Amino acid sequence: ASAVLVERDNRRHRNDIEVCYLQVFREARQRIVVANAYFFPGYRLLRELRNAARRGVEVTLILQGQPDMRWVRALSRLLYNYLLRDDVRIHEYCQRPLHGKVALVDDDWSTVGSSNLDPLSLSFNLEANLLIRDRAFNEHLFQHLSELTREHCKTVTLERMVRGYWWRAPLIFLGFHITRYFPRIAGWFPAHRQRLQSLQADSEAPAGYHGGKT
Repeated sequence: ASAVLVERDNRRHRNDIEVCYLQVFREARQRIVVANAYFFPGYRLLRELRNAARRGVEVTLILQGQPDMRWVRALSRLLYNYLLRDDVRIHEYCQRPLHGKVALVDDDWSTVGSSNLDPLSLSFNLEANLLIRDRAFNEHLFQHLSELTREHCKTVTLERMVRGYWWRAPLIFLGFHITRYFPRIAGWFPAHRQRLQSLQADSEAPAGYHGGKT
């Protein structure tokens, strides 16, 4: 297998993880599976997922059905109509709060890491994802996620989400445009920079130290 570690920070790697997702979604030809705890991506990622489904790629999302923070599910559901209309498959994991952050594309690309597809992960947080090129790992992950959707998830249908759409429509409109311009808006605020301090051992051992292990 080949693998590379990709990070996101507020200095030199502000959008590295997002760019990797955009590239593989754009190049996908067979399948895309994303399992995320928090799903509220920006407009570009939403557009690439929808475009992939339109050209025949099987796009599957596994999201929280019983989140530890209810507003997470409410935000994600604002996007469901937009994706379901283009045959994106959405499943909600209902056994317990989901904190998975994995994805796979076609039969050889996978990622496992700390980053969700949401504004905090993509624009603020210090994150790291391992990108893996390996068919065996991809297939193993795909089989595991497929079993998860069959045994422990509920499928979300467009018919179900259309009910009450009239009052969600304004929120959906605002959600699209907020996420579309979120990185630009976030740039108006001071960036959080991680502060690391090197620790050096003192030349003299502390009192009471006799060379034993702690």
